[in-house]
Amino acid sequence: MDTRLQQLFQMLRWCGAAMIVAAAGTFLVQSWDQVGDVPRYLTLLGMTTLLPALAYVCGIRMQEGRSARVLMLTLLALVPIHAAVLGGFVLSQFGTGTASLGPVAQWVAPSPLAAILLVAGVGLALIPLIWAAFRVLARPHARLLTAASVASHALLLIPDRSSLAATLTVVPILGFAATCAARVKPQTLESRLAVASLVAPATVIAARQLLFYDVSSAFWGAVLGTCALALFTLGKKSENATIEQFAVVPTLLSVAAFVDATGPWPTLSDSSVWLAYGLISAIPLLAFALTSSHSKELFLRAAVALNAIIAMTTLLVDPRPWAALQAIALGLGVSSYGFVKGQRGPLYSGIALAGFGFIIEVVHAIEVFQPSGWLALAGFGSALVGLTAWLERRARSVRQVASGSASAAKVSQPASAGLSQ
Repeated sequence: MDTRLQQLFQMLRWCGAAMIVAAAGTFLVQSWDQVGDVPRYLTLLGMTTLLPALAYVCGIRMQEGRSARVLMLTLLALVPIHAAVLGGFVLSQFGTGTASLGPVAQWVAPSPLAAILLVAGVGLALIPLIWAAFRVLARPHARLLTAASVASHALLLIPDRSSLAATLTVVPILGFAATCAARVKPQTLESRLAVASLVAPATVIAARQLLFYDVSSAFWGAVLGTCALALFTLGKKSENATIEQFAVVPTLLSVAAFVDATGPWPTLSDSSVWLAYGLISAIPLLAFALTSSHSKELFLRAAVALNAIIAMTTLLVDPRPWAALQAIALGLGVSSYGFVKGQRGPLYSGIALAGFGFIIEVVHAIEVFQPSGWLALAGFGSALVGLTAWLERRARSVRQVASGSASAAKVSQPASAGLSQ
């Protein structure tokens, strides 16, 4: 019964916090014609400053720490809303291109001095409250988290709404959040949410850019790429293989966004771009595999499987020498791995992939009177023979070094006690 009551109380606390955040969020999209922008914002500021007082009553007077922590988390959730509104005030006086925005998205300061005073006054009011919130939720790291939060929210004030400016602000914010998460290593739910609040400014910038301004594929590519690197770094630092492996998803999406941003490709066909996407995606995946200690095999398999699927689909839809050579190379690599490891699955699947690519390459060389087919096949075969010779030489050198070390170790062993010297 007590457990159910505790769960009910927790649910009610979070419901109340959600209502407070939703009420504050309406200030971003609400238009009160009879009330000026500055008085409207001061109303939001007044409501926000009541939260620490209510948290004090719950935590000190009523000795109920859970409610106090929820209220302080709610305070952190409201800070990005304040920064977004203040960014609107700064943009109205120091930015350009606000005429195309609807009234619902405009926050107009009376003068440049008023915008500066608003930013300075709200900063003096909220920064101590942010520090107090982190003191309650993650006491040992309050200074670090406060500095990262203030720096991240300050980027929301930049009066530039171009896609490049959004990219250059979102990427550092995500970097701040990942660095703090790796250093803090939060253990409790409250500390995790406190660290997660550092991502909120980036979310506000992305939503603002998507709803009211221009968004390019390069912007999403940079954001997703930063998320992938942050997930990999965080998983590696915390030794959490699940977080580390989840970096595969934003990595593939980031490469796709960058490929789209650099297009159109007038000199390349769709199948060639598809093949290029697979090869480019393999670069970060292989880099993750080389530096990972827990998920090396997964990243390597992801790179191989992605390019194998791309090569197969290209050969089925639009057979090309490049796709056939890629299928042969991947097939030989997978089958060689299966042969050395004694695993039938990789062995047979690699043989099938290499054989299919070989057949398509030969057919192409016969049907199309161009040097691309037969020349690529002959060149690849020559390179394969040369690579095999180099690998065999390396293996022979390794065996010689190993046998020499074993002989030296045997000679250096002391004589047995029963033998005469």
